[in-house]
Order: sequence, then structure tokens, then C-alpha cells
Amino acid sequence: MTRRKRNAPKIKWSLFASFTAVTVVIMILLWVLQLLLLRVIYDWTTRSRMQTLIYEIAYEASSDTFSETAEELAQNAETAMTVYRVEGDAFLPVAETEERGSILHLLDSADVRSLYGQAQEVEGIFQERLADALKNNSFPAAPQNERLLSAFVTRTPSGETYFIVLDTAVMPLRSLIYLMQNQLSVVSLILLVIAACIAFLLSRHIASPIERISQKARRMAEGELAIDFSERSYREIEELSEILNQTTEELSKIDRLQKELISNISHDLRTPLTMIVGYAEMMRDVEGENTPENVQVIIDEATRLSVLVNDLLEISRIQGGVSERRDERFSLAGLTGELVERYRRLKENSGFLFAFETDAEALSVSADRQKITQVICNLINNAINYSEDDRRILVRVLKEEGWVRLEVVDHGIGIAKENLEHVWQRYYRGDKNHRRSVAGSGLGLSIVREILDLHKARYGVSSTLGEGSTFWFALPVENETLLIEQV
Repeated sequence: MTRRKRNAPKIKWSLFASFTAVTVVIMILLWVLQLLLLRVIYDWTTRSRMQTLIYEIAYEASSDTFSETAEELAQNAETAMTVYRVEGDAFLPVAETEERGSILHLLDSADVRSLYGQAQEVEGIFQERLADALKNNSFPAAPQNERLLSAFVTRTPSGETYFIVLDTAVMPLRSLIYLMQNQLSVVSLILLVIAACIAFLLSRHIASPIERISQKARRMAEGELAIDFSERSYREIEELSEILNQTTEELSKIDRLQKELISNISHDLRTPLTMIVGYAEMMRDVEGENTPENVQVIIDEATRLSVLVNDLLEISRIQGGVSERRDERFSLAGLTGELVERYRRLKENSGFLFAFETDAEALSVSADRQKITQVICNLINNAINYSEDDRRILVRVLKEEGWVRLEVVDHGIGIAKENLEHVWQRYYRGDKNHRRSVAGSGLGLSIVREILDLHKARYGVSSTLGEGSTFWFALPVENETLLIEQV
């Protein structure tokens, strides 16, 4: 058998590449998001901080210690501040703080009045970066550094109007972006190395059990069945190991049974062939040996060969799905009674005593009559073959709730308890010594099982070693109308 080329990569390297690719994608997303959203996030954070500070200062406007509290809040926030009390067109400073680089001391009355007007127009907090203000020439005297101006007009319940102006430093985004790029470069490199190590270890941890299982499976394919696939890993791998262990057990069992089959069939074929050849040569070479008795020996041995071949063909047809059911309604008790009577006449000179009991004459079943006949005959033949000295055989057909049960009871050698579960298996033969007195092929009960499984029937066996066995099966009742059999 030609093997396909192994072009697919190993799972270990596929997992490693996948983990590494995910890490690289995350790094790229981190870079993109940081560079695109940095300006927005930084600007929003700075403006929000100034808005919160203005509201805190405005809340204290009606207190007696307004000036001191406002200055304390601004100093804690490291922000330059000037608070004006508005009286008509006059702006009177009542509180102020300084910060390095502040532009508040550069504002003249016109600048203050302009800011006041813009704050009133927005009816809230007016905020503007210094770079934008310089573009608009709003504050021509301001130095060119990054500042954020925030202005707010508040009125107290007593009617006083205060104008609050804050000035805070804003880090230049070019410097901040440069700083973030350097930081992200270092962090990305570290994370990439860590992620590659983790990806390698994880892929190796996941792939190693699979590789070991694959190597063991390759040995199993080469014929080695004594292999333990057990692996302690992820649940799926453990389940796969358990399935493969069960497979090796079944393959070992089948291998053992096939060897037994070859041994049994070789014996069954060799013995009758030897007898046929031996008697035929004797009849040819020895004068007076061409007797009816010798001819009967040849006929008996040829019949034995025919039975074996027919059993092999039958079980092959059933297991191959070639054999189909041809159901018809009939009385199981009537059919069984006919067969028992035939065996009584056939074995009357062999010392066998057949008894038949039934309370199910009125019950019919729907099944393949020919195949059920074969089942009954195989069970009776099995009882005959293993009856030993006590040759009493009892066949019963009994009523059960919704079922008709057939039992074949012998008083022969019986079956050991540990062998009961094996009697239905393919190729199994309980008679390890393979005595000549046992004429069967060892396939009869396997054929019975296949036919009963085909009919979805219930079946079983009970036995005591040295006392005999009871084989039984049950078919569902078709109706309870008495069937008149025409014999």
C-alpha cells in the first residue's frame, strides 16, 4: 500500500505558529490603537480633570472661605488659577495661584473679557488649547508652549458672579508619542519573546502526547498489539487513549479467536479428509474392503465437511449483510414440535430422549421461518453434541408477557461460569481438547446469535458445569390467534 506524502506540518509547529501569530496580531492592534487614540484619550483626560476642578471650585463660591479653598484646590491640582468677581464691566481678582509656564499673568483686560464672553456663549465650561488660540490670534501675547485654558462663569444664590479661569500644562503630543513608541517597542519585544516561549511550551505540551500516541499507533499497525496507549493529558487525549486501548483489546481478542478458528478448522478439515483419503485408498488397494460400512465412513466424513463449509458460508452471508429476513406469521410452538419430532425419529437408535412442552400453541410470531428453523436446529444440535452420557433433551416453548420464549435444556457437560460470556462469540469453541465426539464446527452458536440479532430477539444461556445448560431465545408475540398448521 502506497503512503501519502506527508506535506502537512507537525501539530507542534502549527500550534507554535498559531500562538505566535496571535501575539503578533495583538501587538499590532496595541500599536495601532495607541497611536490612533492617544491624542483623543490624552486630550479627553486632561479636559475632564480641569472640568472636575472647576466644578469643585464653583461649588465653594458661596462659602466664606471661597478664596482660600479655591487656591488650595488649584495648588493640589498643580494648576494655575485666577478667580474674578464680576461687577459690571470690571473683573476683580479674588483668588489666584501661579504655576511655572502659566500664561494667566499675560492676559490683559481685553483677553479676560474675550474669555468671559466665550464662556457665557457656551453656557458651560469653555476650553481651548493654546495652540488653537494662537492660530485664531485670540491671545497674541501668549508664549508658544502647550497649555489648556478652561473658563467658567458661576453665580451664587446671593447674586454674585464669579469668573473662574484655569491654565494647565499639556505635554506636547509629539514628545508623548515618541515616549510611547519607545515604551511600546520595549514592551512589545519582551511580550513577543515571552509569548514565543509560552507558545513553544504549550504546543510541546499539547503535541507530545499526540506524537506518542501516533508512534504507538504506527507500531500497532505493524502488528504489535501489546501496547498501552494511556496518556495523562487533556480530556480529549485521554478519551482517545482509552478508545485506542479498547481497540487493541478487541484486536487482540479477534487475533486470538482467529488463531483458534484456524486451529479448529484445520483440525476439522484435516481429520475428515484424512479419513476419506485413507478409506478410499484402502478400498482401492485392498481387495474386499469395498464394503457398505467403509463407503458410509466416507459419506459421513464428507457430510462433516459439508456442514463445516455451509456454516462458514452462512455466517459470512449474515455478517456481510447479504442475508435478508423474509418474515411470515407462524406458530413457534408448532414449528418447534415438528422439529423435535424429526430429531426423535432421527436419533431414536442413539439413545437420545426428547421431551417437548408448550403452553403457547395459540401464539404466533412474525419472523423468517427458515432462519428460526436454523436457530432451533443449531440449539438442539448443540445440546446433542455436548450431552455426554445423559442424553435427555428438553425443549420448551413458553408464554411470557408479550413474548414467546423457547428453551433447549440438556444434561451434559455444562459450561464454566467464566466461559458463558464467550459462547456466542465468533470463532469461539469451548471444547479446547477438540474431541472427535463433538461434531460441530464451533460456528453454530455464532450463527444463532447473528440470526437473533437480525430479528432483534432476546436470548441467553444459563449453565452449571457438569450438570448441563439451558439455551433460550424469545420473539415478540404477533397475535394471540390460534394457527391451524397443515402438516
